[in-house]
Amino acid sequence: MNIPQQLPVTPLQSKAARYQLGLTQANVIEESDLPGHKLKQFETGRLIPDMKFLEGLRDYYQGKGIDLAELKEGDGLMPVAAAAVAPKPGAQMVQSIMQMAFRISPALTPEQVDAALEKMDVGDDRIAAILREPATAGLFSDHDERTDALLRELFGLMAANYMAFRFLQGRSLAAPKPTDDGQRTIADLLAQWVAQSPIASLAGTEPPEVAQDDEEGLQ
Repeated sequence: MNIPQQLPVTPLQSKAARYQLGLTQANVIEESDLPGHKLKQFETGRLIPDMKFLEGLRDYYQGKGIDLAELKEGDGLMPVAAAAVAPKPGAQMVQSIMQMAFRISPALTPEQVDAALEKMDVGDDRIAAILREPATAGLFSDHDERTDALLRELFGLMAANYMAFRFLQGRSLAAPKPTDDGQRTIADLLAQWVAQSPIASLAGTEPPEVAQDDEEGLQ
């Protein structure tokens, strides 16, 4: 995935603009109609979205009267003076990263990346909702049927998000679903579960194999 040298809006500019406007990520997502998972991943530095999204985000802030070029260090950005220094020869070949991030396999298409990130984001929201639920005891057990069902859903969502995460890195942990109803190995059971899980649409989309050393870098 090629990253342009100059983005319409940077993660720091987006956060600073929201701060000035007194908006949360949820506010921006609702008012702009932009994909929520992209904004969340973008502002944390985990993803550089497509240009259509970035231009839409820039236009949204500009429509609110924000001049992105005028945002100062006090707004949460790096010093303007540092950005104004003329780049040294070859500087465009190096990209600084402010925090640790995981590498997205270059073998994946933007559509595959978007699908996986969106499923992870939806999974995170459901996990957060489950964690707020009360745990209740059964008549003869520590947990009643409702609590047991929530725990099973919780662990299933956590497993699905991990598998989507590994998919983004170019690894598919589940074998294709068996064509018959036989359950020969644990892998067969996993494949059957994945077929009914939140990542079912990713299960049949095998990411192309990439070199091991290519998988362990940073995005």
